[in-house]
Amino acid sequence: MRIVHINLERGWRGGERQTLFLMQGLRSLGHDSTLLARHNDGFVDRVREEGFPVIVMSKPFFFHGGSLFGFDIVHAHETRGLQLAALWKPFHQSPLVYTRRVDTPPGRHTIDRLKYTAVDRLVAISGKVAEVMTGWGFDPPRMKVIHSAVPLRQDLGMDSVEKLRQRFPDRTIVGCVASLEKRKDHGTLLDTAAIVQQERGDVLFVLVGDGDLRGELEKKALKLGLHNVVFEGYQDDPYPYYGVFDVFVMTSRVEGLGSSILDAFRYRVPVVATSAGGIPEIVKDGRTGLLARVGDPCAVAGCILRMLDDQGLHKSCTENAYALLEKEFTIETMARSYEALYREVAGSGASRVR
Repeated sequence: MRIVHINLERGWRGGERQTLFLMQGLRSLGHDSTLLARHNDGFVDRVREEGFPVIVMSKPFFFHGGSLFGFDIVHAHETRGLQLAALWKPFHQSPLVYTRRVDTPPGRHTIDRLKYTAVDRLVAISGKVAEVMTGWGFDPPRMKVIHSAVPLRQDLGMDSVEKLRQRFPDRTIVGCVASLEKRKDHGTLLDTAAIVQQERGDVLFVLVGDGDLRGELEKKALKLGLHNVVFEGYQDDPYPYYGVFDVFVMTSRVEGLGSSILDAFRYRVPVVATSAGGIPEIVKDGRTGLLARVGDPCAVAGCILRMLDDQGLHKSCTENAYALLEKEFTIETMARSYEALYREVAGSGASRVR
């Protein structure tokens, strides 16, 4: 099959990484993928380096709809791409698949209703996302849950890991890899760090990621008198950090699933996370990690200290998490699920506009 993937985001984050992973997985199954994207060096360059054709377009995106012709499947990975594909569907006539990655409902404007009407299959990356979309009014028979995935193996780059160890000598590292935006709730993470600082002087919180809230968060850290937090900013290659993390923490208020948690699983870093969105579908409390209430820094701090102090729990959680990853969250599993979905819509006449 020939699939065009539309992703018009400006940066390189979880959704873009998942788009590339899917393209790689589909190629291993014998399918051809093309990316339709805006000017986005971090994303487009990576896709081209992997040998995939890329069509780069600029605003107004609507005028580039002719690029959607000649494919067996049109697959939108974010809302701007969905709008483009839906508006042009009467002309390209290909089945339209859309992947929804956030656990918040779309708007209820007429244009939102119309573009979702054009979707032949909506893929929710977690059961929670599917639940939200059902509540919004999307037709469940046209929806399927396909989880995000990560590679099972990837070299951390031991030279880079060693350099990080030299920067943080004799420290126990609690790490987070996430953009500094409201839904990730780093404010609660800083409150957590303040509690932990009172209990253990050896623990350092290393925050990898950047975003609009960085200045505000740095001011809060200063106000709280935190000496145990470092802001590392955006990292083109964040994976070596997993080599120095003793615990991975995620304090999100809104989370479709949490692919950075899956990264912690594959690098065997024990996870503490809040019970937001689809996170409980991967972090099984006491089995693959520890869960805390959303917005509760005392609970998060307690889970972190427990994970650091209980080596038996540390070992069992990382082993169970990796086993779960191998069973349900590989790129091959994700690609085969999408392949089956594509064949279903391509063979059902779903390309006919409703």
